[in-house]
Amino acid sequence: MKLRSLLLIAVGVALGLKISEKLREDDPNVLHGPQRARSEARPRLHVVSTQFQRLTEAATGKSLQAIRRVRGQIRDRLGEDDIAAWN
Repeated sequence: MKLRSLLLIAVGVALGLKISEKLREDDPNVLHGPQRARSEARPRLHVVSTQFQRLTEAATGKSLQAIRRVRGQIRDRLGEDDIAAWN
């Protein structure tokens, strides 16, 4: 009876050590990241997102130009005396 209990405890400890080793292993997806697999799996999505980025960058540039243009017009209307209000 005591030998069987000792054997069961030893098998339990051995199984626990094996399981803990597997749980401590590094996950290969965490090291490289799952994004690469997704981008290669959906090339159309990658093309669409690249085009969307280009469009947003162009829109940002145009909006900044419009803001500068309007500020210049306002500055011209106010005159050079109120230049301190723009700093």
